[in-house]
Amino acid sequence: MNMKAIIMMMLVFVAMRGLGQGIKKVAATPEDFMEHMALCGYEVYTYDISSLRDSASGFTIVIREYNQQGMIDEKKLYGFRTKTMISDFNEKDQQEIYAENDADDMERGIYRLAKTLAVGFSPVQSDSIETITLRSSRNDASPWKLTLKPIPGAPQTIYRYQKAPYQPTSFSLDTFIPLVFYGSFWWDEQAKGWRFCGETELTEEKAKTSDYFKFCPHYYIIGAMFHK
Repeated sequence: MNMKAIIMMMLVFVAMRGLGQGIKKVAATPEDFMEHMALCGYEVYTYDISSLRDSASGFTIVIREYNQQGMIDEKKLYGFRTKTMISDFNEKDQQEIYAENDADDMERGIYRLAKTLAVGFSPVQSDSIETITLRSSRNDASPWKLTLKPIPGAPQTIYRYQKAPYQPTSFSLDTFIPLVFYGSFWWDEQAKGWRFCGETELTEEKAKTSDYFKFCPHYYIIGAMFHK
């Protein structure tokens, strides 16, 4: 084989290798969207409530507001159903549901079951307002606005809050169950700066000694009350 033929073969080989290289646009994955939303300031805390299918039929979202003197307001916002029973329908519709096996839990006679409860935070659009979204699967999402307050003692007007989810350790009907703590930073005069020091996740036991409750000048606890 002469030199010209060898060079031609080498050029063809390089060209063929180049066909497999390059950048191609592909569809974004759910993980891409989640990472992007987290970077933009979106946060969601989700709780599994499916084990309450036999003990609760609904719940109410409750938001409690506090300052250093104690609770200053409590709002019971929305009532959600945790389940819809097949027996709630007329006889004809019940027959169709059973025929089509169209229910979340046929054995228990549950047509639709709310399996999760989520508290979502959006990027702050205003210094003094935070919009949260309260959503349960099988239910519509409901927005609510929290009024924020500037850090007292700071040399300039500044609003800065942080979140700490709860890990519920007990459950009782008709009892307030905390889900998310949302509190203001506080001014540290000695350090000449604002602080927010404490646990990244709370339990009812940790809450008894947490610095959040000692120093936060203003905070909310978002929770739920389940009922039969």
